[in-house]
Amino acid sequence: MSPTPLAAFAAQVAATPVYPHVVKRAAAAGVTTTHATLRQQAANRDFASAYQYIIVGCVALLALRNVCRLVARHNRAWRLALQKLDALQMERLGEQKEGYEALGHRATWSAKVDAVVFYPLRSRWALRLENPLQVLIVVASVAVNVGFVLGVTMKYDGPQESVWNTIHVVALRCGWMSMAQLPAVIALTGRNSLVQFLTGIEYQHLRFAHKCLAVWMALLGVVHTLDATIANFKYFGGAGVEQLYLHNYLGQTGIAMIVGLFLLCFFSWRAVRMRWYEVFLVAHVLGVIMVLVGIIYHVPSLKVWLYVPLGFWIFERVARALQLVSISLLCKLQFRAPLVKARATLIEGAIVLHVPFKGEWKAGQHAYLSFWDLSLASTPWIYFQSHPFSISNVPSCSAADPRGRRDMLFVMRTRDGMTKDLARRLARSETGSADVWMTVEGPYGGCTDTEQFHEILLVAGGSGISHIMSMLADILHKARNSYSRATRVRVVWTVQAIEQSVWTLKELLHSAKTAYEAGVQLEIELYVTRGMSTPSPEAVDLMTKELPPPPTLQVRRASVMSVNSYAESPIADALTILPGRPAIDVIVPRWIANAQGKSLVVACGPTPMAQAVRLETTKYISVYPVSLEIALFEC
Repeated sequence: MSPTPLAAFAAQVAATPVYPHVVKRAAAAGVTTTHATLRQQAANRDFASAYQYIIVGCVALLALRNVCRLVARHNRAWRLALQKLDALQMERLGEQKEGYEALGHRATWSAKVDAVVFYPLRSRWALRLENPLQVLIVVASVAVNVGFVLGVTMKYDGPQESVWNTIHVVALRCGWMSMAQLPAVIALTGRNSLVQFLTGIEYQHLRFAHKCLAVWMALLGVVHTLDATIANFKYFGGAGVEQLYLHNYLGQTGIAMIVGLFLLCFFSWRAVRMRWYEVFLVAHVLGVIMVLVGIIYHVPSLKVWLYVPLGFWIFERVARALQLVSISLLCKLQFRAPLVKARATLIEGAIVLHVPFKGEWKAGQHAYLSFWDLSLASTPWIYFQSHPFSISNVPSCSAADPRGRRDMLFVMRTRDGMTKDLARRLARSETGSADVWMTVEGPYGGCTDTEQFHEILLVAGGSGISHIMSMLADILHKARNSYSRATRVRVVWTVQAIEQSVWTLKELLHSAKTAYEAGVQLEIELYVTRGMSTPSPEAVDLMTKELPPPPTLQVRRASVMSVNSYAESPIADALTILPGRPAIDVIVPRWIANAQGKSLVVACGPTPMAQAVRLETTKYISVYPVSLEIALFEC
């Protein structure tokens, strides 16, 4: 078996020449290399190599976990398919069967592990870490990095001279360990990384490990710089420090790398990134250039550290390019035009985007959108931005055009940045609509197969309703056209002002009509957090809907609603508008406990809301037949 890229890289590191600049300085100073100094040099290589093997081992274990999950998922899919075929055969023979048999309610080992490692932490001592998994990553990184920095260096008993001394030995080890973070940091970069491909872990979850290792790279780099400065000051005084940073390439390139790491870490801080996203993009590019060029000139022999990380980066960029022009990456490589003309409409503080897309997508997926229309030339920074948005529909919601394309639907809330500039462009149009040229990268992600659940609770906050809308459309489509077991669906949506929900509510009420015809009991609860004590005129107008026609025999199925009860169950009854916020700690437990069969809880929205849903659901995941899905993605 050929070695993995990281394993081969670790072996290459072990053969890297040790600090030519240190050897030269030692020779110039007339310092004799002793056994203690040789031991430190060997230890530096060994610890850096060991760190790479630890990362490789973690990735290998996660890859094995991914294989086991894929096998289990495919086995379940085959069992569901066989039961569906059995149901179709019974229908042909004139026998009636409601859906298909349950596959059991025992919680899987994967679900139990996820319930533990993702259990929300609410203590102030958690230091803003969200779950035990993040705590484990931080603690493990502290233990390994601190241990590897102090290992052997604290036992240095060699000469205490200007080149080799205890302070400088620690500085060198910190420099090595800072460089040791680089392959993993770049391997975890991007939404199409090799690590994601091997482990099946979504980019949004890998980002925490990416940030944690990047912080360690910066922190160890700073300690390396400080220790070197102290050592020079101790043996050469202020003139030595001045010489180091004004006339020595080691100090100058070191400062350049520290500045680059600062740009990377500071502008990646969420509060700064969300406020100045355009600045974040520029700072990230500049920071990477400064770090990589600084490495080449700081210690030229360490250029080998860049080969494998460069390969990781090229893999991610090629995969991202394929997502722009292909329908299904690595599985069904059919090319499509990267630029498409979409129809954008400004409606009640939101942008509704219809994008012709040649290919398939699934409920719960999202795509990264970039706008390249010439009408946006006055704000050129838009051209270099790519933001994730949930796809609000499924292919079954629209008919294909002669070129085999269907409309992808996006509902984008207008905020600062790209969406605000696009909204201004649409506001200048008399109709509030315009055609815009854009690219669609994706689709990415997915959701749990809802076909196997009897009752489904969908919780959304703000623009998270886009994710929920596609899942709801998929649930109802399967209920009308296949043997889905879904009999009851409840949508809980929270918005700040009811005006933000007008267009989406119309679509949800249309879904209520579809649910009625499919025999699915649909409940829609809209919570308005600001400026509402009673339903507004807009809400009253939306709730006044004419009754649907009677369901036909082709779409009728046995369910909680009778065929003759449509006149007694207006579609408007499916919608309830309430002031305030939903009581997640009441809604979720009651739903799980009262579910008749297997239930699914889905949440998409702000982190506090998603964490509250996760907290309440994980309490019952081992007791009741319930599954949980938390949709999370951001720039």
